[in-house]
Amino acid sequence: MSDPWDEFDPSTSARNTLRWAQSLGASTLGEAYDLLEQLEVSNDVPEVLGHDDTVDDVREELDLGLQTLGPDAALADLV
Repeated sequence: MSDPWDEFDPSTSARNTLRWAQSLGASTLGEAYDLLEQLEVSNDVPEVLGHDDTVDDVREELDLGLQTLGPDAALADLV
């Protein structure tokens, strides 16, 4: 049986997004995912994601994390 952490290795943009969510008070992957809509409408997108990635790309990646680790995975373990 493989380790779920081996299956979910967040990209730099996803980690930056998780840090951003953590700075807003999120403590779990599920809470960070819920904040993606807020990121999408904020002025923070270029600062958090840079100019090459999109919120949709990060959403897909975090979807995989939710499926692999579950919504209660601690952000402190991911960032």
